[in-house]
This record gives sequence, C-alpha cells and structure tokens, in this order.
Amino acid sequence: MDPWNRLRDIFQDNKHSRVVTLEYDFTHTTMEAFSSVSTYCQHLKSLSDQLKNVDFPVDNNRLVLQLVSGLTEPYKGVTTLIRQSDPLPQFYQARSMLVFKESDLKKAAQTPSSAMVACNSDKSQEMSDYSSARRTNIGGKRYSNHDNSRKNHNNTGGRDNLGSGKGGSSGGGNNRGGGQQQP
Repeated sequence: MDPWNRLRDIFQDNKHSRVVTLEYDFTHTTMEAFSSVSTYCQHLKSLSDQLKNVDFPVDNNRLVLQLVSGLTEPYKGVTTLIRQSDPLPQFYQARSMLVFKESDLKKAAQTPSSAMVACNSDKSQEMSDYSSARRTNIGGKRYSNHDNSRKNHNNTGGRDNLGSGKGGSSGGGNNRGGGQQQP
C-alpha cells in the first residue's frame, strides 16, 4: 500500500500544475495545427480525458464549444449550425458533422481542379491559335482600320514597320508618293 500512496502523492503533488498546462493546451488548440478534423477532435478529446483524470472534468457543452471555436474558415457553416443547436449536440455527433463537411470539402477541391485544367487547356489552345495566326502575318499584309484602307508593311530585320501610311514610312518601307503604300 505504501508504494501506491507514494505514487498517488507524487501524482497529486503536481496536479494543479498539470491542470494549468492541460487547460492552456485545451483552450488554445486550433485545427490549423492538425492535418484533419479527426486528428483535431482526437487531440481535444484526449486533453479532455486528461483533465478529467486530474479531477478537472470538461463537460460536453464546453468540449463542443471549444471544438467549434478552433475550426478554420471552411467549416464556418457547420460551426454556426452546431452553435445554434439547442441543446448542443454530443461531442461525437459534432465530430461526425465535421468529418462529413471535410469529406465534402475534399470532393469540391478535386472537382474544380479538373475543370481548371480543361479551362487552362482551352486558353492555351486559343493563345496557340493566336500566335500561329500572328506568325503567318509577319512580313505579309496587315489590315488597319485607319482610313479604312489596306496597307502593306514590309518586314525588315524581323520586325514589323508600322508607318502612318501618310507621307513616309518608318524603317525603310516602300512609299511611292501619294501618301499610300503600294502593294
């Protein structure tokens, strides 16, 4: 009996220090530090059980409220639903609601990525088509809305010579009087 009593005294000797540490951990635990809702819930439940072991039990309402107060933004809708329940659901029911929400979030995260890939693929194709059409026109004829006339711009040194079409053209384009370039 003596060894048992000594163990009990040792355990209860630092009981209040353990309560302070456990209580701090319990109230400052947030989901951001965990990879999933399940691990977050498991950690909170473990802290609750440890507090009970040092004669500082956490009731269901406090456990559920701490659970929802540490959730991240994507769980805001479920958080509101749980907080507004009267009476508050049991911890395991709240945990189940959050696990289902996590499952929905994972499904939603997978769906847009495939749509984004298809969307980005379409945009890439459009850009490729535009680049191809632009390459075809380099050094060839270009059409301008300026004065509703068709103008030819010669390609010198790999770049387009875009002149005003009146009086002269920059970069040595063909301008034969009359203010318009000849084809």
